[in-house]
Amino acid sequence: MRPTFRRDYVIVGAQIGAEGATAAGELCISRGRMVESGLRRAARIDLTGCVILPALVNAHDHLELNHYPRTRYRERYDNAHRWGEDVNAHLNDSPFRRLRAFPLWDRLFLGGLKNLLCGALTVAQHNPPHRELFRRDFPVRVLRRYGWAHSLHFNSDAEIVKAYRRTPRNALFFIHLAEGTDETAAGEYRRLRALGAVGANTVLVHGIGMTPDDIADAAPRVHALVTCPTTNRYLLGRTADLDAWQRAGGDIWLGSDSRLTADGDLLDEVTALAQPGDSPVAVLGRFRAERSFGSTRSISANAAGSLIGRGDWIALRADSRPPIRRADLALVVRGGVPQIGDSEIMGQFPALPTVPAILDGKPKAICHALAEQIRRCALQESGLTLQ
Repeated sequence: MRPTFRRDYVIVGAQIGAEGATAAGELCISRGRMVESGLRRAARIDLTGCVILPALVNAHDHLELNHYPRTRYRERYDNAHRWGEDVNAHLNDSPFRRLRAFPLWDRLFLGGLKNLLCGALTVAQHNPPHRELFRRDFPVRVLRRYGWAHSLHFNSDAEIVKAYRRTPRNALFFIHLAEGTDETAAGEYRRLRALGAVGANTVLVHGIGMTPDDIADAAPRVHALVTCPTTNRYLLGRTADLDAWQRAGGDIWLGSDSRLTADGDLLDEVTALAQPGDSPVAVLGRFRAERSFGSTRSISANAAGSLIGRGDWIALRADSRPPIRRADLALVVRGGVPQIGDSEIMGQFPALPTVPAILDGKPKAICHALAEQIRRCALQESGLTLQ
């Protein structure tokens, strides 16, 4: 009988947090959560040379669409709804017809795996809350209580009002808004507000076409704006005015969208917003969906207990250089259980069966249970090979 992995261990040698990271004495992990006292007979995991950060939160993805190729039919669009109409017109053409036929679980799993590999262990789904997303063996945590509408173009006013009113006030309501550079996009915020769907639980996605007056009104009024910079630049040639949004006091969250339009994963979005001279750790710490969303909490070098939350965290080599890619992550841990990491680190966890793998040309080790799911999936993750 294979030994059972125990989620009790002590991390030594790592640094904690993004800005002003400090050396940690010992981090004691029990049943996936950080505890203050020492653990008897617990394995000691040496993460010298690594920085420990909370797992990332992806505030916008369409999880079942990540097996499609990046697609557009024009060099630039003035409104994303025209892109959507182009795609809808080709759904029965190659390759969409073949790719649409894969089972829903496989499509969703691939979207979850995409996020896990880049350290995004909590995800907001902007599509129906398929029950498969909440299975215990789904690779990442998916926001369970939420309301949503697609957009003012692809939903009627009545549908949006109904969806918003059905969303509990303590749950978030997501909607694509002002995803364009034309007059239609510029008028969408005022339309949504006139419908009564702008409130403290409203999360606006994209917001490129919002006017300065819209931003001044919306930033302190809604819950957050989600930006997906690589999607926005690919389709529209620009992103939302994030500086104006922050000056107006609004929260900005980061989303990856799906691979239909995005560069790849959430780390690509982080890279797209990096400033010259930023360290990788600082970049990862800048945009996090912290307020009333997901498992991420503020980082405090002096209060390590605030770091890990549900036991979802990542380790990055302190000497990493931008751009940060998923293969650069030394370790990804969900619920206290290492999922993928550098082979020498994964090998320190006793009774954790692993499978060797190559991720984007770098040797890795993957938790056996996750590896078995990957083998069973009818879709293959590009850049990942199990050995």
